[in-house]
Amino acid sequence: MRGVFMSKNDRQIRIVVFLSFLALAFLLSFGKVFYLQVIKGEKFAAAAVAQRTAAFVYDSGRGDILDREGRKLHSREVKQVYSPETMTGSFTRLPAGGLNVMSEIRYSEDSLASHVTGYIKKPRSPLQPQGGICGLERTFNQELWGMPAAIGVIVDAKKEVVPGIGLLKWESNHFFRPYDVMTTIDFDLQKIVEDTGKSLIKKGAVAVLEAESGDILAMASFPRLPVEKLYGGLTNEDMKNMEGDGVFLNRALRQYAPGSVFKTVLAAAALEKGLPEVPGLFVCDGSYELGNSAVKCIHGTAHGVLDLPAALAASCNGYFINLAQRLWEEDESSISEMAGRFKLGRVSGIPLGGEMPGYIPVPEDIRYGGDLANMAIGQGLVAVSPLQLARLMAMIANGGRTVYPRLVMKITDKNGSTVRNYPSQYGPRVLKGETVEKLQKMLQTVVSEGTAASANSPLYRAAGKSGTAELDGVDFSHSWFAGYVNIDNNTLAAAVFIEEWRPGRETASAVFRQIMEKIAAFGTKK
Repeated sequence: MRGVFMSKNDRQIRIVVFLSFLALAFLLSFGKVFYLQVIKGEKFAAAAVAQRTAAFVYDSGRGDILDREGRKLHSREVKQVYSPETMTGSFTRLPAGGLNVMSEIRYSEDSLASHVTGYIKKPRSPLQPQGGICGLERTFNQELWGMPAAIGVIVDAKKEVVPGIGLLKWESNHFFRPYDVMTTIDFDLQKIVEDTGKSLIKKGAVAVLEAESGDILAMASFPRLPVEKLYGGLTNEDMKNMEGDGVFLNRALRQYAPGSVFKTVLAAAALEKGLPEVPGLFVCDGSYELGNSAVKCIHGTAHGVLDLPAALAASCNGYFINLAQRLWEEDESSISEMAGRFKLGRVSGIPLGGEMPGYIPVPEDIRYGGDLANMAIGQGLVAVSPLQLARLMAMIANGGRTVYPRLVMKITDKNGSTVRNYPSQYGPRVLKGETVEKLQKMLQTVVSEGTAASANSPLYRAAGKSGTAELDGVDFSHSWFAGYVNIDNNTLAAAVFIEEWRPGRETASAVFRQIMEKIAAFGTKK
């Protein structure tokens, strides 16, 4: 009988199991409803509304990238009235009425420092925030992040406007976010650099530092990155054309052979070591024999009897190859060690992607006399960036003290309160006072009487070194000038680089002069 009828105890167990199963199912269902309605309710509700809304984004919702005084580098706002008449084509059967809003123009042809700011793609809906693709937009994407603002109308399943509701305004009202990024860039100096460079530099870069602090006051790469076009989206063909023009390259952070600007490093090494001159002084006859080859001075010019100051002013190749040999005999690492003091061959660490470290040959790289000769005149394996050469000149200008380029000053919230600071860093002195004093005088002579005379101007007193880096198998060179000026008691160090320079065009020294004269004139008007 036990096999046919369950005992009372068995029935009770089955009832408990069944009730437990029902309770578990209820709890799971309740938990799911709680998750959907409470935890994710706002998100799903917004998504549901979005499906019933035809929206037009008028603001990316992101924070701004500012100059050192809080001025916007890339965006601006305009008052816009959105109404059925002005929004024809965005919606169908729009109801009467309009909204007045401050509409964001995220990027335009007037946007400055585009390789610094980078860009995002335009959001298409209030639920589609866009991340930074390059530049500071990417590096500080989390800080700049915000929800897009839009206006829209409620539509039915057929995408027809529901009458009587009117236009809706959809925007985030977070108390603190989005944050803004305040850079060290000076809006006015950046504009001068870009306006001057766009007509004179087809490919190249300019970097301007405050010599004392290392703050980057202006940094431009040419051709300009057209962020206003990239924001709206381009075809694959347009993107290929841009890539062919190299607009995505930030040439201020790329590495190139510096040419004769590198002779500044050899001069500093000789002065620091107290290396004596060649007995009777060096005599340049227009070329310098090294092994089975001869290296010519520019245009084959015979410079005659030279000491170090005269050789730097004339940029005599023969003298500096001979100097490199004498430095090598005393200490094989003396040139690379001095380059290291100037932080050449190392990234600066500024928060931008794509910065290249460059390269300074070490003794193991110098296998033949020709390798040493190339190093002496800034060719061969030697590679630096425009920012690195501006930094080198800043260190000479400020008395031989290491500077650390700074691009971002702080992060602020939407109320203007500081969220995070990035203070200036001041490094140790790496050159003797006597070395710096002599080097400064030599570089002043290079501008006033030497090969960089086209950088000279009655509006300021400048010091620096020009250079032309020759390339094999092509009919162009790279033109360089790196130096510093004092304007309104503020010392600015700068490097100007022109890629694919050809004779007959403005040299980097001449472009430097035009930029600094405009800065000097602007400073006196302020």
